Amino acid sequence: MEVNHISCTVSGCDRRHHARGYCLSHYAQFMRGSLPSEPIKARVMQKLPECEEDGCSEPVKAKGLCKMHYQRLLRHGHTRYRDRKKPAKSCDIPECDNTLYAKGLCHAHYIKQKKWESMGVDAHRYQEMLREQNNVCAICGKPEKASDNASGKIKDLAIDHCHKSNVVRALLCSNCNRALGLFNDDPALLVKAQAYVLKYS
Repeated sequence: MEVNHISCTVSGCDRRHHARGYCLSHYAQFMRGSLPSEPIKARVMQKLPECEEDGCSEPVKAKGLCKMHYQRLLRHGHTRYRDRKKPAKSCDIPECDNTLYAKGLCHAHYIKQKKWESMGVDAHRYQEMLREQNNVCAICGKPEKASDNASGKIKDLAIDHCHKSNVVRALLCSNCNRALGLFNDDPALLVKAQAYVLKYS
Protein backbone atom coordinates (compact mmCIF):
# COMPACT_ATOMS: atom_id res chain seq x y z
CA MET A 1 0.00 0.00 0.00
CA GLU A 2 1.45 3.34 -1.06
CA VAL A 3 1.71 5.99 1.69
CA ASN A 4 1.25 9.65 0.74
CA HIS A 5 3.56 11.93 2.69
CA ILE A 6 2.19 15.21 4.07
CA SER A 7 3.72 18.20 2.35
CA CYS A 8 4.60 21.64 3.70
CA THR A 9 1.60 24.01 4.01
CA VAL A 10 3.46 26.95 2.43
CA SER A 11 2.06 27.63 -1.04
CA GLY A 12 4.26 26.23 -3.78
CA CYS A 13 6.44 24.19 -1.39
CA ASP A 14 6.24 20.47 -1.97
CA ARG A 15 8.81 19.50 0.63
CA ARG A 16 7.96 16.89 3.25
CA HIS A 17 6.22 18.07 6.42
CA HIS A 18 8.48 18.35 9.47
CA ALA A 19 6.57 20.18 12.25
CA ARG A 20 3.68 22.60 12.72
CA GLY A 21 2.67 22.27 9.09
CA TYR A 22 6.07 23.30 7.79
CA CYS A 23 8.97 21.54 6.13
CA LEU A 24 12.33 21.58 7.88
CA SER A 25 13.52 24.79 6.16
CA HIS A 26 10.28 26.72 6.73
CA TYR A 27 10.10 25.44 10.29
CA ALA A 28 13.58 26.87 10.90
CA GLN A 29 12.34 30.25 9.60
CA PHE A 30 9.31 29.98 11.89
CA MET A 31 11.52 29.28 14.91
CA ARG A 32 13.66 32.34 14.08
CA GLY A 33 10.49 34.48 14.31
CA SER A 34 9.83 35.11 10.60
CA LEU A 35 6.62 34.11 8.85
CA PRO A 36 7.29 31.53 6.11
CA SER A 37 5.56 32.70 2.96
CA GLU A 38 7.69 31.71 -0.04
CA PRO A 39 8.87 28.31 -1.23
CA ILE A 40 12.52 27.51 -0.62
CA LYS A 41 14.55 27.90 -3.79
CA ALA A 42 16.88 25.05 -4.57
CA ARG A 43 20.49 26.07 -4.66
CA VAL A 44 21.96 25.86 -8.12
CA MET A 45 25.66 25.08 -8.01
CA GLN A 46 27.50 27.19 -10.52
CA LYS A 47 30.46 25.54 -12.20
CA LEU A 48 33.70 27.35 -11.47
CA PRO A 49 35.63 28.70 -14.47
CA GLU A 50 38.31 26.38 -15.79
CA CYS A 51 42.03 27.02 -16.11
CA GLU A 52 43.05 28.83 -19.29
CA GLU A 53 45.91 26.42 -20.02
CA ASP A 54 45.29 24.03 -22.90
CA GLY A 55 44.10 20.62 -21.78
CA CYS A 56 43.59 21.69 -18.14
CA SER A 57 40.07 21.56 -16.71
CA GLU A 58 40.95 22.36 -13.09
CA PRO A 59 39.08 25.26 -11.42
CA VAL A 60 40.66 28.71 -11.51
CA LYS A 61 42.59 29.88 -8.47
CA ALA A 62 44.01 33.22 -9.68
CA LYS A 63 44.78 35.07 -12.93
CA GLY A 64 42.76 32.57 -14.95
CA LEU A 65 44.98 29.70 -13.83
CA CYS A 66 44.46 26.66 -11.62
CA LYS A 67 46.50 26.17 -8.45
CA MET A 68 49.27 24.16 -10.15
CA HIS A 69 49.74 26.50 -13.12
CA TYR A 70 49.48 29.58 -10.90
CA GLN A 71 52.24 28.27 -8.58
CA ARG A 72 54.37 27.45 -11.61
CA LEU A 73 53.88 31.01 -12.83
CA LEU A 74 54.94 32.45 -9.47
CA ARG A 75 57.98 30.17 -9.20
CA HIS A 76 59.31 30.21 -12.77
CA GLY A 77 57.61 33.19 -14.40
CA HIS A 78 55.83 30.96 -16.92
CA THR A 79 53.45 27.99 -16.94
CA ARG A 80 55.32 25.76 -19.38
CA TYR A 81 56.45 22.35 -18.19
CA ARG A 82 60.04 21.60 -19.07
CA ASP A 83 60.54 17.90 -19.52
CA ARG A 84 63.86 16.77 -18.05
CA LYS A 85 65.43 14.71 -20.80
CA LYS A 86 69.02 14.98 -19.62
CA PRO A 87 70.17 12.04 -17.48
CA ALA A 88 71.02 12.75 -13.86
CA LYS A 89 74.70 13.42 -13.19
CA SER A 90 76.74 11.03 -11.10
CA CYS A 91 79.03 11.62 -8.12
CA ASP A 92 82.54 12.89 -8.97
CA ILE A 93 84.17 10.25 -6.77
CA PRO A 94 85.62 7.45 -8.95
CA GLU A 95 83.71 4.15 -8.86
CA CYS A 96 80.70 5.87 -7.26
CA ASP A 97 77.63 5.82 -9.52
CA ASN A 98 75.23 7.46 -7.08
CA THR A 99 73.22 10.46 -8.28
CA LEU A 100 74.76 13.90 -7.85
CA TYR A 101 73.50 15.74 -4.75
CA ALA A 102 75.66 18.84 -4.10
CA LYS A 103 79.20 20.15 -4.69
CA GLY A 104 79.90 17.39 -7.19
CA LEU A 105 79.14 14.66 -4.65
CA CYS A 106 76.35 12.19 -4.00
CA HIS A 107 74.43 12.50 -0.74
CA ALA A 108 76.54 9.85 1.03
CA HIS A 109 79.90 11.45 0.15
CA TYR A 110 78.52 14.93 0.81
CA ILE A 111 77.57 13.95 4.38
CA LYS A 112 80.96 12.28 4.94
CA GLN A 113 82.81 15.31 3.60
CA LYS A 114 81.07 17.57 6.10
CA LYS A 115 82.55 15.38 8.85
CA TRP A 116 86.02 15.17 7.25
CA GLU A 117 86.25 18.91 6.58
CA SER A 118 86.79 19.56 10.29
CA MET A 119 90.16 17.81 9.83
CA GLY A 120 91.00 19.62 6.60
CA VAL A 121 90.29 16.62 4.35
CA ASP A 122 87.71 16.66 1.58
CA ALA A 123 86.20 13.65 -0.18
CA HIS A 124 88.70 13.78 -3.05
CA ARG A 125 91.72 13.91 -0.73
CA TYR A 126 90.29 11.04 1.29
CA GLN A 127 90.05 8.93 -1.88
CA GLU A 128 93.68 9.76 -2.71
CA MET A 129 94.80 8.63 0.73
CA LEU A 130 92.85 5.40 0.29
CA ARG A 131 94.58 4.69 -3.02
CA GLU A 132 98.01 5.46 -1.54
CA GLN A 133 97.34 2.94 1.27
CA ASN A 134 95.71 0.35 -1.04
CA ASN A 135 92.48 0.66 0.98
CA VAL A 136 94.07 -0.80 4.13
CA CYS A 137 95.06 0.54 7.55
CA ALA A 138 98.43 2.33 7.67
CA ILE A 139 99.46 0.35 10.79
CA CYS A 140 98.13 -3.20 10.59
CA GLY A 141 97.82 -3.29 6.80
CA LYS A 142 94.31 -4.77 6.98
CA PRO A 143 90.98 -3.40 5.72
CA GLU A 144 88.38 -2.09 8.13
CA LYS A 145 86.20 -4.82 9.63
CA ALA A 146 84.09 -2.90 12.13
CA SER A 147 80.54 -2.10 11.02
CA ASP A 148 78.32 0.84 11.83
CA ASN A 149 75.70 0.06 14.48
CA ALA A 150 72.97 2.04 12.74
CA SER A 151 73.41 1.05 9.08
CA GLY A 152 75.27 -2.24 9.49
CA LYS A 153 77.71 -1.19 6.74
CA ILE A 154 81.50 -1.46 7.08
CA LYS A 155 82.91 1.79 8.44
CA ASP A 156 85.33 4.00 6.53
CA LEU A 157 88.94 4.04 7.67
CA ALA A 158 89.35 6.73 10.32
CA ILE A 159 91.37 9.87 9.60
CA ASP A 160 94.18 9.85 12.15
CA HIS A 161 95.71 13.17 13.18
CA CYS A 162 98.14 14.48 15.76
CA HIS A 163 96.19 15.88 18.70
CA LYS A 164 98.91 18.43 19.42
CA SER A 165 99.60 19.83 15.94
CA ASN A 166 96.29 18.70 14.40
CA VAL A 167 98.22 17.48 11.34
CA VAL A 168 96.58 14.62 9.43
CA ARG A 169 98.79 11.53 9.44
CA ALA A 170 97.09 8.60 7.72
CA LEU A 171 93.97 6.40 7.63
CA LEU A 172 93.59 3.79 10.34
CA CYS A 173 91.15 1.01 11.10
CA SER A 174 88.98 1.32 14.20
CA ASN A 175 91.16 -1.01 16.32
CA CYS A 176 94.48 0.72 15.55
CA ASN A 177 92.97 4.18 15.90
CA ARG A 178 91.46 3.26 19.27
CA ALA A 179 94.73 1.69 20.44
CA LEU A 180 96.72 4.85 19.66
CA GLY A 181 94.19 6.85 21.62
CA LEU A 182 94.43 4.55 24.61
CA PHE A 183 98.25 4.90 24.58
CA ASN A 184 97.83 8.70 24.34
CA ASP A 185 100.09 8.77 21.25
CA ASP A 186 103.04 8.33 23.64
CA PRO A 187 106.01 6.75 21.72
CA ALA A 188 107.75 5.70 24.95
CA LEU A 189 104.63 3.91 26.14
CA LEU A 190 104.27 2.18 22.77
CA VAL A 191 107.93 1.00 22.96
CA LYS A 192 107.27 -0.43 26.42
CA ALA A 193 104.17 -2.18 25.12
CA GLN A 194 106.22 -3.64 22.26
CA ALA A 195 108.94 -4.86 24.66
CA TYR A 196 106.28 -6.41 26.89
CA VAL A 197 104.69 -8.31 24.02
CA LEU A 198 108.10 -9.52 22.75
CA LYS A 199 109.13 -10.63 26.25
CA TYR A 200 106.10 -12.88 26.72
CA SER A 201 105.67 -14.02 23.13
